[in-house]
Amino acid sequence: MFHDWLAVMLVNLGAGLALLAHYLYVNPPKEERKSWAAGFFAVGLLGFALSLPLALTWPLPGGFNVAYGEPGLFISVVFLAGAMTLIFEWEPFIPAIYGFFGAIFAIVIGIRIEDLKLGADPFAAMAGFVLTGIGGVLLLPAIHFRDNRVLTIITAIILGLAALIWLYTGYDAGWAHVLDFAKYLPPTMAK
Repeated sequence: MFHDWLAVMLVNLGAGLALLAHYLYVNPPKEERKSWAAGFFAVGLLGFALSLPLALTWPLPGGFNVAYGEPGLFISVVFLAGAMTLIFEWEPFIPAIYGFFGAIFAIVIGIRIEDLKLGADPFAAMAGFVLTGIGGVLLLPAIHFRDNRVLTIITAIILGLAALIWLYTGYDAGWAHVLDFAKYLPPTMAK
């Protein structure tokens, strides 16, 4: 059977980016950061659970598996690393360095999606990937210079805009997928 869980992946990504943007905006003191770990862990866990099979088994047609599965897997690991960093009160700059390279990957994938006109709205996908990537690139200096409120707020705004795009795209995809599968019967129920 054809599996398509991109809608929930996109909503999860949007929720995670919104959480990250809020974290940057709030800039919690060190003693309060641990409480944020559960949110980052939830995003990372769900993203990992959905992205890994997408990257390994190719359930979607065409390049969607590469375009969404591989970047989704990378960012999920970054969120999991961020959660661990918060739980154990480690230096958040280290996962930000790792995430920097995934951010560049997101920009490359976003441009390629628009170039190939992949999906129902390739421009929105490109904008989502590129803004996510720019936010991820800026996250490195924003974490390093966390007392620079201008930089952290600009990064938070960019990540917030990316979150809005992914949330819109994910909710729209979910709306469409319900119709696409409205008359589907699993083989066990077919007569």
